[in-house]
Amino acid sequence: MFAGQNNSVVLLFTFLAALLVACEPEPTDPYAMVGLPAADEYCLAAQTVVTKTLVPMQLVVQEDFNAFVKSKAVIDGPTIQQYNWYNAAGNILGISCKLKSADHLNLEFGEGSAGPDGLCQDMNRQVYGLLLREISNPVYDSVIFDVSETVSDDGEPIVMGPQWLAPFRMTYLDDESNLHVATKGFVTDFTDERFLKMPARFRGVHYCHLVAPEYFAGLLNGTAEAGASVGRAVNLRGRPNPALSR
Repeated sequence: MFAGQNNSVVLLFTFLAALLVACEPEPTDPYAMVGLPAADEYCLAAQTVVTKTLVPMQLVVQEDFNAFVKSKAVIDGPTIQQYNWYNAAGNILGISCKLKSADHLNLEFGEGSAGPDGLCQDMNRQVYGLLLREISNPVYDSVIFDVSETVSDDGEPIVMGPQWLAPFRMTYLDDESNLHVATKGFVTDFTDERFLKMPARFRGVHYCHLVAPEYFAGLLNGTAEAGASVGRAVNLRGRPNPALSR
């Protein structure tokens, strides 16, 4: 074989190798949703997205608010909790999830089983991305996901269930008619020294309030209005407080 032919063969193999590399699929995010989850499996998807875990979970969808208040996300199972917020027409506006924290999952199932804990907005953002695949001409050019997950008058971090359950406005328009999505969430690590004296069932949790996909789709399609609120006031013992509820 002549020298020129050798060079041609080398160039051909180099080109083919480069072509194969270019055709290889990009690595996928194992915690990314490939489709919108069903309503009765929503918090299972949120657990995967928010705490970056593939540990199998059991989900209890609570139909009664009082039962949801008393429920806990526990390592036995592990078992997580969900509650849906409906409007007067019976449509789901928001979904509340009591998830397990990444640190507790790592303690129970081994380091690397979860985490690090992300934000509740991670779930809202993924849902938004999936909806944009279905909605070709959304009413809003973009959606602003509020950075703060505190949503309290004093700006102090949420550390207790009653604070988390208090009503808040989940979607709203600013002065320039931009759509905002707000959320409330907090993490209580199982190993946090501040809470070691608390019963185990109160620790190792990650709580989130999330926008329901059907309501989010309605906002983008222009068939639903911003300004929806979710939550209900309870006292420090976890009982509903009718005087403060709205």
